[in-house]
Amino acid sequence: MLEIKSNGTDWNAPVQPIHTLLKKLDQKPLDPVYEGMGNFIIKYKHEHQTDNPRYVGCTHFLGHFATIPYVFNVITDEKVIIEELTKAIRINQERLDYEQLRRNIFSY
Repeated sequence: MLEIKSNGTDWNAPVQPIHTLLKKLDQKPLDPVYEGMGNFIIKYKHEHQTDNPRYVGCTHFLGHFATIPYVFNVITDEKVIIEELTKAIRINQERLDYEQLRRNIFSY
């Protein structure tokens, strides 16, 4: 199952394919504020974690970028997509520009 609720320039923009998100993750830093909201990746292991039982066993990718208008809200149980997005997000969080943004946000 792959449900792309948002993947584009805003939450209601036409949905872009996953490879577009992967390309953006390689180019621009994410917004570190999402570290406090599941750190971009939420695993639904139990029914109490979601109001929709069909999401149990899925992984939810949610966030936006810090320097460009681009958001994503993707829910899937497809192993390859989970692995690709998880890896791309974690690599993005290792970027120097991401770390600088993170320090600016969490230095208060």
